[in-house]
Amino acid sequence: MPVCATQAPCENVITLSGASGGAGTTTLAAMLTRELAKRENDCAIVDADVRAGGGGLDVLLGIEHESGSRWHDIHAPLGELDGEALRRRLPHWDGVGVLAYNCWVQEEPAWFEMQAALQSLAQVSDAVVVDAGHGLEIEHVPALVEASHIVVAELTVLGLARAKAHIEWLRRNGERNAARAQEPPRPGEEWKPIVGVPGHVIGVLCVEPPAVAKGRGAVSLEEARKYLQMEHMECELMGPVRSDARLCGDILEGLGIRRVHRRNARVLGDVAEMVERACGIGGR
Repeated sequence: MPVCATQAPCENVITLSGASGGAGTTTLAAMLTRELAKRENDCAIVDADVRAGGGGLDVLLGIEHESGSRWHDIHAPLGELDGEALRRRLPHWDGVGVLAYNCWVQEEPAWFEMQAALQSLAQVSDAVVVDAGHGLEIEHVPALVEASHIVVAELTVLGLARAKAHIEWLRRNGERNAARAQEPPRPGEEWKPIVGVPGHVIGVLCVEPPAVAKGRGAVSLEEARKYLQMEHMECELMGPVRSDARLCGDILEGLGIRRVHRRNARVLGDVAEMVERACGIGGR
């Protein structure tokens, strides 16, 4: 098996993940990437929700008929890829390179292929935004362990409980991988070294539930702040992202993300600024 190590950690990789399905993680990752690109940052978005029933980023964006490489076209037997060549082969959406996963085409990529693709894109981009879904691949791919994390939390009692557990899981996963990187592999074990240090949760992005029964069911940002004990965390609580019926309709009809409501655009602008600080970029 190839050993995927780099001279520098993937400090400009940002993952979006969450424990609540249907919270809009993929849509938020896409809107964030486009906002970063509008600020004159060179960006790519990667679909890392590589599981049965996952993926489909290009379908959500309405570019499934565009030619270009998807995950099933990526082959890196030596654990290395040319970033510029890969970026040229990707389909683009509003100037952003899109590496999508189509679960109906082939099995999910190997961890070392994901590692190679993420590292190569990180080397030629200002920022690489990763839709990590429930975060399952964060446990296996070193570049995702090293990445900075944004947790998408639904503003409900259950959503916040899941988000709190997810944040703790990300912390423990980083510590576990860092410890394992200092130990030699056991017989028959794949060695997946981590260069640098594990990334941290830099933000919690709160999303209002799509249906609130007569004003009931949604938790306020202040209640979320107290429950998540944000005063003990070195990250930002951002939001809320509100439900947008027109945007939802466009996506359901296969038209992609055509517009973002003004109130949500402001939130995404704040998240983009946070990402720029984390990546050490600021537009040009």
